Amino acid sequence: MENLQREDIHPLEEALGFKSLLELGEPAYTIATIASRAGKSEAYVYGRIRLADLIPPVAEAFLKDQITIGHALLIAKLPASQQQEAFSAAFRGLWTSEGNNQVLIPVRELAAWIESNILLQLASAPFDKQDEALVPEAGSCANCPKRTGFNKLLFPDVRKDSCTSPDCFRAKIDASVKKTLETKPQLIQISAAWNSREGAPLGRNQYVELEIKKPKANGASTKLPANQKPCDKMAEAIVMDGGKRGQVVKVCADPACRTHHPNTPSPQQAERERAEERKRIEKEKLAITTRHRVLATILQRVSAPLKKADLLAVAHYLIGHLSYSQVPALAKRHKVEAKKDSASAQELLAKHVGTYDEAELCKLLLEISLLDSAYQRSTTSRDDVLMDAAKRYRVDAEKLQKAVAEELTAKREKKTKAGANPKSRKTA
Repeated sequence: MENLQREDIHPLEEALGFKSLLELGEPAYTIATIASRAGKSEAYVYGRIRLADLIPPVAEAFLKDQITIGHALLIAKLPASQQQEAFSAAFRGLWTSEGNNQVLIPVRELAAWIESNILLQLASAPFDKQDEALVPEAGSCANCPKRTGFNKLLFPDVRKDSCTSPDCFRAKIDASVKKTLETKPQLIQISAAWNSREGAPLGRNQYVELEIKKPKANGASTKLPANQKPCDKMAEAIVMDGGKRGQVVKVCADPACRTHHPNTPSPQQAERERAEERKRIEKEKLAITTRHRVLATILQRVSAPLKKADLLAVAHYLIGHLSYSQVPALAKRHKVEAKKDSASAQELLAKHVGTYDEAELCKLLLEISLLDSAYQRSTTSRDDVLMDAAKRYRVDAEKLQKAVAEELTAKREKKTKAGANPKSRKTA
């Protein structure tokens, strides 16, 4: 509670503090009592506690101010399995004079993306939300805490009641499909995919989904599109995959129906199209196989060690595929600085390494492979590729660590002395 008075406290520290209070044995705290003691609303405390559930990559980005508190709160509400996807969606690629940069999108835009792509709207679900026996271990949706409408403290801004558990949602849809087919075995099974194999649900090109509308009350006749017209072959079907899985719809699956399949090609035309497609596939197969054969022949003639032209080809490929965060780090290490209205750092770096000899290029390739490991410490020793390389090259990491520690201590002491000396401050 005293720490809350600090102006520089990070929301994640606040979240861990609130969570530790809830986990105390005695005295026992609840969200209501913490909110009262802290002078905050229950929704505020509940949202902060969820920040403690951020997966490590997102928590690290939050601590480094790469995302705002608004973005972090939105992502923290999601299950751990979906947080990485939402975190990736929080950034948009933007091409500038310096190359492709990742820009943080507004909080409102991320909230709309989550609601459209992750939250599963219950209004369109094909199953009965009140049915407790559909998936007994899950119970009904009405009493489920994973429903946004159940927890208004956590989801005050979500407009449509949605499910936050994809596994449970899918399990109920699967159970609903099974129950519907047992009740109505005559239903046609259709797929959202374009083509289908023999014995599988009908592909999207084998049926027309109908939206039959009632005629207008005033008797006015209007020309209806084909998918709104009934026909003699109209039947009920169940969608077996895609976003509408489990829904029962009206379809026409008769290819001879002139109402819904007027453009069905004749057998002769269909055969011509198939022949043209076979020619295209053969031509593509010839080109790809030839290029693979060329690659195999090149590899047979490669000598070891690689020559400069080959090393440079590998270096240019790797530089061209560096992530947006790796480019500035590598450019800085090689003293390459991109100025405004000039080529990107990636282009300048590729041009700069063209002056390297074989030995420098070999070092560069190893440097790129170890770059990520040099900027972040591995959590497990077996995954630490930098330390593995140090052992291969007999580098005493502990000795280097002591030397670095001494250097940093000397710098701190020098800075402290300079700050304590009035003359030094005046000179500065």
